[in-house]
Amino acid sequence: MNIVITGGTRGIGRGLAEEFVRRGHNVVISGRQPAAVASAVGAIDRAGPGHAAGTAGEADDPASHEALWELASQTFGAVDIWVNNAGMTNRKVKLAELPPEEIGAVVSTNVTGVAHGCKVAIGGMLSQGHGKVFNMEGFGSDGMTQAGMTVYGASKRAVRYLTKSLAKEYADSPLIIANLSPGIVVTEFLTRDLYAHNPDELNKRKKLLSLLADRVETVAPALVDGMLKLDKTGGAVRWMTPMQALGRLVTSVFRKRDPFASSTP
Repeated sequence: MNIVITGGTRGIGRGLAEEFVRRGHNVVISGRQPAAVASAVGAIDRAGPGHAAGTAGEADDPASHEALWELASQTFGAVDIWVNNAGMTNRKVKLAELPPEEIGAVVSTNVTGVAHGCKVAIGGMLSQGHGKVFNMEGFGSDGMTQAGMTVYGASKRAVRYLTKSLAKEYADSPLIIANLSPGIVVTEFLTRDLYAHNPDELNKRKKLLSLLADRVETVAPALVDGMLKLDKTGGAVRWMTPMQALGRLVTSVFRKRDPFASSTP
């Protein structure tokens, strides 16, 4: 199969790309910086028998998504799976403390960018007659709220709505449109971006996060399995369900976990 992953130079996007290539599939990634894309493509290509390619672009730029589709289709043929993974978070502070440009960047990347990616992927897949589109969820997708997460959470709530609505719009088509939920993953997104203003808060929260968080190499194989197997539109591929999270909390007395001890890029 041929897979496109936006924002695939690091974190869970990079982990998914490597897992697909490890299984013999071809992957095309995007990222903001040409040098980062080139470096990631080289590493992903070495992960297994599949092949990798990539291009630089902005998540909220329609032309970047169009260029990504063109690269994938010209290099490998049909695009079987498109993952709208590119996203960003605001610093974990209250809304009034965020500068306007930071608010705009989060909403533009997480909502507008996903909408543009869906438009390009759906249009191309309708022409070829098949394909799956996955949109990456995050904190707030289920309506949960937390101080300091207002903008990011609202953007991810919007992504879930967008996916649900698109699944209805294209219910009579051969496409599968679904959400992708990785749970809490230890990446720079969590350890650097979210707590950039206050690393001490991350240290205080590590005890709780260690119960629920996982490393990329743990989550990626399960998500790839789910994406390959999913055959119904409108659903979701999820790593951590509420019941599984509750189970971890209950058994935490007997099991000690430290996913931060070996974090991934």
